[in-house]
Amino acid sequence: MQLSDVIEHTEFHPLLSGRDEENWTAFLDRELRIVSTNGYCRTLFGWEPEKTRGRKLGDLINLAPLTSLVVAGFCFRSESVTVNGKRLVCSYVPIVEDGKSLGGVLSVAEGEGLEEEVDPIRQASLAQALGPLMDIVQDGLLVIDREGFITLVNQHFADLLGARAQDMIGKHILKAYTNSKASRLPIVMETGKAEIGWPHLINGCEVVACRYPLFRDGEVIGALGRILFRDVREVTLLANQLSTLMKQESKLPPAVSKHCDFNYDVNSIVSNCKVMRELKSTLLRVAKRGSSVLLIGESGTGKELLAHSVHAASPRRYGPFIKVNCAAIPEHLLESELFGYVDGAFTGARKGGQIGKFELADGGTLFLDEISDMSITMQAKLLRVLQEKEVTPLGSDTTRKFDVRVLAATNVNMKRLVEQGKFRHDLYYRLNIVSVVVPPLRQRVEDIFVIVEHFIDTFNVEFGLKVKGLTPEAWEVLKRYDFPGNIRELRNVIESAFNVVQGPLIRRRDLPDHLLQASTMMPTRPLDILAGAGVEREGGNPPLPKILEKVEQYLIEEAIERAGGSKNDAAALLGISRPGIYKKLQKYQQR
Repeated sequence: MQLSDVIEHTEFHPLLSGRDEENWTAFLDRELRIVSTNGYCRTLFGWEPEKTRGRKLGDLINLAPLTSLVVAGFCFRSESVTVNGKRLVCSYVPIVEDGKSLGGVLSVAEGEGLEEEVDPIRQASLAQALGPLMDIVQDGLLVIDREGFITLVNQHFADLLGARAQDMIGKHILKAYTNSKASRLPIVMETGKAEIGWPHLINGCEVVACRYPLFRDGEVIGALGRILFRDVREVTLLANQLSTLMKQESKLPPAVSKHCDFNYDVNSIVSNCKVMRELKSTLLRVAKRGSSVLLIGESGTGKELLAHSVHAASPRRYGPFIKVNCAAIPEHLLESELFGYVDGAFTGARKGGQIGKFELADGGTLFLDEISDMSITMQAKLLRVLQEKEVTPLGSDTTRKFDVRVLAATNVNMKRLVEQGKFRHDLYYRLNIVSVVVPPLRQRVEDIFVIVEHFIDTFNVEFGLKVKGLTPEAWEVLKRYDFPGNIRELRNVIESAFNVVQGPLIRRRDLPDHLLQASTMMPTRPLDILAGAGVEREGGNPPLPKILEKVEQYLIEEAIERAGGSKNDAAALLGISRPGIYKKLQKYQQR
């Protein structure tokens, strides 16, 4: 798209103030050539408009230092510059289409004779006070005047707020941000001291910012804010990279392998159903508190994903996330994995010893998956460690303090294990300060559609295909299947189909055989439904209303059973409202 294509659709922003006869307004392309201009250039400079078109701005007039701001795509208002002894006041709005700069609109007015009197300090150009910072075009930059109003900003900064740079111009800095902490730029102007590398919340994102007071002739005329890192985690990553490089250069191996970052957050949980929306809301509240959490759910429901989400939403999110599968590690090795050991602790021990998972997770989160498979002996040792918040590596006499939040997960009934004496009740209550129950997929059938769409997008990238979805017959098979393996099994089903699919849609025959066999066992024919409802074909002719009532009652009971007892999910399966299913159940229970 060319600039000329959008000029007639471009709205003049209020920062391009003034009437045409009082301002020279010019449309510039990305190379600062004049595409279109009004006639005031004749009054201001003696130029004929038609002779300026196609010429570069720099060939006509030197607006330095503002020219570098225009080139860098900054949006600014009322910046002063002196040309041939004449003070000019300039404003500029970049034009961006589909994320690409097409140029912009420049407005120039004569400084003398302006209606408002401006004191000498405010009259001084903020752009001239920026110095070398003007060259940093890839950072998010914002400038305010002495009274706190935004006079200059680039799109890199506006992107953090999901806004356009021109829409921020003229706003007071304390009212320009939403979902953010109040700006400290007014404080920096009052103190006259810069703040370098401070964390700051902008639009829900924690960034690292620098703030500088701007001086002219010893007086503060404004302040500049600069986004140094768009995410605080970048600082941690950079520090880790520098630490690794320094150790490599000194030929010292890194003490800790850096494979402990969380991979998901609460936004990674794909769902549309009410119960999962409430669960995500609960996770966000629980994450901030710091208590131990026990995740309960069948295998394949995504308990590890939820553990990642709790860590990601917690104040520990920039610390390590360490996971241990208690069922996958032999009992005689689990103690050394959790608590670590020193050199020579036992036969076969690694030279130099090994740091335990509790120490690795210091300052972060330790996720103990399949905690129910831990032996009674290990349970007693784990309980002591959790109570004392200190660990003693095998073969050592020294205890080491740690600060770790523990998340645990299980796919069995823990209360029953406690009653059977297979799990310590004191450890159970310490882990189960907060319990989060993850519903199986059969209890939220409406989620199958969005989860399948997510997997289709994933496997399209992985396999290089362009599958658009499933045929109605294939969808019907998925909806009728119980998925005992839950989301993990559903993922495997879609991946299996991707290996045999031909064309843009997954067909019924592309699905695994066990799904097709299960679907043929369901009562889908009218006679099967009648038989299940207890309507006899022989020995009498019951009236039609009686038959319909029996069939309706049977289908409702069947749907509730398939939904794992959830009447809300059963109503969704049947395509009726929640009050509707309760009303029908009440009617049949009264008989």
